[in-house]
Amino acid sequence: MKFVYFGYDFMLPAVKRLIFEGHELAGIFSFDVDNIFNFNSECKSLAVDRGNPFQLQPAQDKHLQSFIDDGVECFLAAGYPHKIPHVDEKDAYAVNVHPTRLPKGRGLMPIPPIIMDNIKDAAGFTAHKMTQEFDAGDILLQEKFDLAPNETVESYTAKIAIRAPQLFSDLFADLPNLWTNATPQDKSQATTLKPPKEESRLFKWNSSVEEIDKIGRAFGRFGSIANFDGQFWVVYHYDFWKEQHDFKPGTIAARMSREVVIAVSDGFVCLKDFQQLQAG
Repeated sequence: MKFVYFGYDFMLPAVKRLIFEGHELAGIFSFDVDNIFNFNSECKSLAVDRGNPFQLQPAQDKHLQSFIDDGVECFLAAGYPHKIPHVDEKDAYAVNVHPTRLPKGRGLMPIPPIIMDNIKDAAGFTAHKMTQEFDAGDILLQEKFDLAPNETVESYTAKIAIRAPQLFSDLFADLPNLWTNATPQDKSQATTLKPPKEESRLFKWNSSVEEIDKIGRAFGRFGSIANFDGQFWVVYHYDFWKEQHDFKPGTIAARMSREVVIAVSDGFVCLKDFQQLQAG
């Protein structure tokens, strides 16, 4: 099957699985990335090596039509932030892969709230028909997995990364049949998780160590935010423990060569990897 991929490096191993199995990649649409949490350099390299077009500009009708005219049978999106124009199913399949078990957890950045609120029934990922309503299309295939007590954004996405190549393979091996027998989403069960605001990343020193750890796990290497020394810092790695003490929450209890220990309501948080938050 000839296909176009919309996304970034995260799902590229699954795309390469499709190529290995004989499917033909015709082009890649990506987007500007931060090169901290999201990357697309491998997508670009793959496209260049194969002589495929690689584009950062949001997809337009004319782009899709050009690919359809060239025999593309499927447009496959995973983590692509721009709205893709409507594709008539008589011309090609259009599939999106979403990082939750739909209809639970619709939305642009659902993993942090799933972890912070322990939304167990949303954990998983779904391949569904692409529609003009985000994340609302009929379900083609989906996988579920359990949320660990110490789930992090990295462990959650790792669970997807482990399973994605097989799901992509199964999807393309039987796409016409899956498309015909797709399951409509139950709207009564649908939930939409709004992208987390900047304030949701902030460590609140008067809260418990568990609440602070919940924020830290939800944002992982993307970074939580800590306020001390009159400045805001992005925190990537930390330790914590419960302990009774007489420090006021937010007090710097200790400074070491590379770490800062801050008191919270029921213990301490040791910041191990952090940098000053840049304005803007």
